[in-house]
Amino acid sequence: MEKGINYLSRSFEDVKSELIKFSEKYYPELSDDFNDSSVGAWFIDLVSDVADNLNYHIDRTYQETNVDSANLRSTILNMARTNGLKIPGRKASLCEVEISCNLPINSNDISQPNWDYAPILQRTSIVSAGNYNFQLTDDVNFGEQFNSDGFSDRKIIPSRDGNGNITSYTISKTVLAINGNYKVYRKVINGTDLKPFMEIVLPEENVMGVESVIFKETSDFSSSPSIHEYFIDAEEFKISNEAVKTYRYFETDSLADQWRFGTENNADSGNTINVYNPHKYEDYTEGDSASTRTTRYYVGKWKPLTQKFITEFTDNGYTKLIFGAGNTASPSYKDIPSGQTKYADYIMSKMINNDMLGVLPREGWTMFVLYRTGGGAETNVGPNAINKITLANIDWGANTNNTDGTERGKVITSLKVTNLTNAIAGKDEPSTEEIKALIKYNMSAQNRAVTVNDYKIKLAQMPPKYGAAFRSCVLETNNKIEIDVLGMNSQGKLDSALPETLVKNIIEYMTHYKQINDYIEIKSGRIYNIGLSIDVFVDKNYNVANVVSNIINKVADYFDVSKHDMGEDIFIGDLEKEITLQDGVLSLISLNVYKIRNGGYSPDVCPLPTKSSGGVCEPIETSTFLLKDGTAEAEEIDLDAIDRVLYSDYNSMFEISNKSSDISVRCKIR
Repeated sequence: MEKGINYLSRSFEDVKSELIKFSEKYYPELSDDFNDSSVGAWFIDLVSDVADNLNYHIDRTYQETNVDSANLRSTILNMARTNGLKIPGRKASLCEVEISCNLPINSNDISQPNWDYAPILQRTSIVSAGNYNFQLTDDVNFGEQFNSDGFSDRKIIPSRDGNGNITSYTISKTVLAINGNYKVYRKVINGTDLKPFMEIVLPEENVMGVESVIFKETSDFSSSPSIHEYFIDAEEFKISNEAVKTYRYFETDSLADQWRFGTENNADSGNTINVYNPHKYEDYTEGDSASTRTTRYYVGKWKPLTQKFITEFTDNGYTKLIFGAGNTASPSYKDIPSGQTKYADYIMSKMINNDMLGVLPREGWTMFVLYRTGGGAETNVGPNAINKITLANIDWGANTNNTDGTERGKVITSLKVTNLTNAIAGKDEPSTEEIKALIKYNMSAQNRAVTVNDYKIKLAQMPPKYGAAFRSCVLETNNKIEIDVLGMNSQGKLDSALPETLVKNIIEYMTHYKQINDYIEIKSGRIYNIGLSIDVFVDKNYNVANVVSNIINKVADYFDVSKHDMGEDIFIGDLEKEITLQDGVLSLISLNVYKIRNGGYSPDVCPLPTKSSGGVCEPIETSTFLLKDGTAEAEEIDLDAIDRVLYSDYNSMFEISNKSSDISVRCKIR
């Protein structure tokens, strides 16, 4: 029988006991005395202690290989990196703020303010709620109808004196504000920095994120770049008043990413650009007035990506930037030698010039890293808490020479701010247990579109500045992907119009994810406008007007398009139940639904069966029910024939266009 001790003995006492038994069994002549003062006891204790220590470290090492039993934060972070999971740091709270100022009237046209005095409140400006600072996420240009995402966000309110004369205009715009402070890290790149996968560690622990990284091709660029330069969507550009070029590096999820969806601008064609308005876009209007601009779509396209970096948090909480590996201009790469075959030139050039994982900057360039610090759960403040503009970084654009300094001072003094919503989403850095959960339940989504649901998800991820589809549906037929889209206009109503730029952006965006043999077709969705006629018994002890108002609001809320999707059926039985539960309603007598088209409504014809052959619906009592003008057509839907369910087509939505005119409620008092 082979000699040995029990391998299950792992503690000091168990190993000692096994060694004594082993000695007594196999070496009885040496084990007569194992008292504490004997040499044998000393030797056994020594071996037992070594075995105990080895077992402890083996157990601990194995423990750190499993996500459930690991305790060291460094081990957990390494597991996250291995699984492709990017662990966030502290998160900033954010909210919507409204900023206003007073502009003088235009001496040539008193119906308009003097837009020469419209300031540009830069995104580096700070608004405060007590000791908590919030920075704007976008420039607030009071002279512009739109924000940078293309949405109309400006209101103009005239201010009048006692005689009713307009004395000035109050201009207000909304913008998201995020807790924290912008900071800039500056470094001149030297030869020792340049090595494959160069790492730069920012000097602060509470970094929430890196906003942008740019390089100037000189080592003596002493002044800091303007905030606008950090957000120009181009890898290489030249500012009109500078002698050197600027290179922007973009953060990606992986250094292997080869493309990014960006905005077309003048820098794409190598032109010198203006930092205030470098990007290309198209404006769209609603109604008959061409001056009523409501939507802006930026022109987007996929751009090759070589200047890129990723970020990681170090084990002790600092933020690390990791750049690529290729740079043909760096001194660390030798020039291709001469006197060899063309094939050798080709192979060597392909290896040296490999930029698939990104390129390094050049020696002597000046790096500027714009990052944000702050955040935490304590920054989630309530509404109207932000009421102070702590730092107003104002730019007057090209209008400085056309304006009076005193009047500009009045405009600055009139600036006011308030937050319209709660500041939410502020959060401390994730705990070790939270990171464990993220690792265990993280599933990296495929970055391609295979099924129709994949197409719908990818479309929803398209940045809103390039056009946002309020609702969409995707259908596949013989390798043709049909995407039906409905938008929303400035009044919050469904809109089937598809601007050309939006269609081009969707097709361009989806080409990066679609299968090679899929053909994409973009179409307008269908809008089925409906109206309702409701008769109810009302308790005489209730105010009839209030009961009617509550019913109308309940119906409008039930049909609210934000609560439904394209192709979703509407159950009238559920609505009837909701109406009977309203205070003061004794019973529901009848509920009729009409489909309406033309005359200010959607021209789409609802295919549901009708009770009549058609025609214009007569007004009920003195209301304008179903009639926006004399050309509107309305037909009553036969609800009994469709089991009181409004069945929707796959590419359509039901909508009540105007609740005040398209919902009629008649009451009988009991």
